[in-house]
Amino acid sequence: MLDLSRFQIELDIKKPTPYFQSIPERCIRFLMEDLNASQLKEILQTIFQEDRSIHLLFVAAYIHRFRRYSAKARVGSSITIRNWKEYIVEDKGDYTGVVYAHVKHIKLDEVISYCLNVYRGHTPAYIVFYDSVFLLYMSTDVVDVIGTDVNAIRSLKETYAELYNSFHDKYVE
Repeated sequence: MLDLSRFQIELDIKKPTPYFQSIPERCIRFLMEDLNASQLKEILQTIFQEDRSIHLLFVAAYIHRFRRYSAKARVGSSITIRNWKEYIVEDKGDYTGVVYAHVKHIKLDEVISYCLNVYRGHTPAYIVFYDSVFLLYMSTDVVDVIGTDVNAIRSLKETYAELYNSFHDKYVE
């Protein structure tokens, strides 16, 4: 599987989402219901810079009893997928597994397009976008950002103090 240890998380559909694998100093959460489309776009443009290569990792398929079933992620409707590498994680005991697809060098405009489609109600994939500094996990309910640098996350929390969800921050001593 792809090494995401710099974010101190494991991307695995059987584990908690990245936000709950991280510590509050290294993550920030936005609730979709608190965002409008322009705010979402601004957040994406803030965390992903054009000079850093953006990567994509998502669940492409599931394996059940040696058969592969598409996750029907529809990621390709927003993002041009030219070359990808698959990582298959199998559970030999019950003949199930997950196929993760990794795509390098995604354009920021495509990330924005995908995220806005999810914001508008399209079914999301189990997906993360990441570069050398930030990892973004998105669902229909939340936009979670994990950082490699606590100062970068602190800066985001200051910039978006009125917008981000601080519920889990309150439990930090």
